[in-house]
Amino acid sequence: MTIRSSSSRSDVTLIQKVNEAFTFLRWRLSESGGPELFDGLLKGLDGFRTTYEAVTGRPFAQAKVFEIGFGARPARMIALMSMGIDVRGIDLDRPMLELSLAQLASIFKTNGPERALKSAVRSVLFDRRDRSSMRAALQLRGFKMQIDRSRFLVGDAASFDFQGSQFDLIYSEDVFEHIPRAGLEKIVESMVRTLAPQGLAIVTPSIFTGITGGHIAEWYSHLVDKDIPRQSEPWEHLRKKRYPGNTYLNGLCRADYRALFSSHFDIVEERVIRPDQGRRWLTPQIRAELAQWSEDELFSNNVRFLLRHKS
Repeated sequence: MTIRSSSSRSDVTLIQKVNEAFTFLRWRLSESGGPELFDGLLKGLDGFRTTYEAVTGRPFAQAKVFEIGFGARPARMIALMSMGIDVRGIDLDRPMLELSLAQLASIFKTNGPERALKSAVRSVLFDRRDRSSMRAALQLRGFKMQIDRSRFLVGDAASFDFQGSQFDLIYSEDVFEHIPRAGLEKIVESMVRTLAPQGLAIVTPSIFTGITGGHIAEWYSHLVDKDIPRQSEPWEHLRKKRYPGNTYLNGLCRADYRALFSSHFDIVEERVIRPDQGRRWLTPQIRAELAQWSEDELFSNNVRFLLRHKS
């Protein structure tokens, strides 16, 4: 059975897909290897640990953890299970856990040819380096890399049967923006059922109204402040709309997520990850074109919501 992946769109031209792929490849090839490649990811997990223990008063090492949308390269889950954390996750895309014809055939069957091609290219060019870098980063912290295939569930989180499971921490990073609104309602309702009474959910969507919200490769977060050649303009997805990103986006703004979460949970905290990102590009002319959006929306980009059961 083929599951529709959100990682590509049929209405984006082949030329644009190729241009986006080259932008991505240039960025990845410019990265240096070594343990520092995963510093940001591991520091993010340290943040999960600190936040979970501060909010719940419980040890993170004993938490049952679930990730919604681990992605084709499930680095967070691999790092957590290597640290001995009881973690599971679900994603529409079958992960590429090793380079093999059997894995590629399975991805092709599940998610189609474009997803399989992307997985093959990334595996050939980057996976050996990336796994070596992650292994070294984990070893510096005293952990040995471990991968348990049974913990990676492939399916739609909006309709998956969790069979009464409960989790102490549910998290999701840069995923909710790729899920239709109706699906988000079902996922949040499922989170209410599966989050333990004293548990915590940490959800960080990419906000559509931010400068990175259109998922155009030239405006990825790590490129926003760089002076590089670009075809598109700042907030292209809200203005001229000539170059749609090659992925499904639901178009939700920060206020939409706030309303969705608050209807089911208490919002413990709502924090912008990179405040003011993109401000240098907000000229008076562009600000006038975007008059319908507040600066609170235009500079949201990634916003972290901490959620607990309603008191």
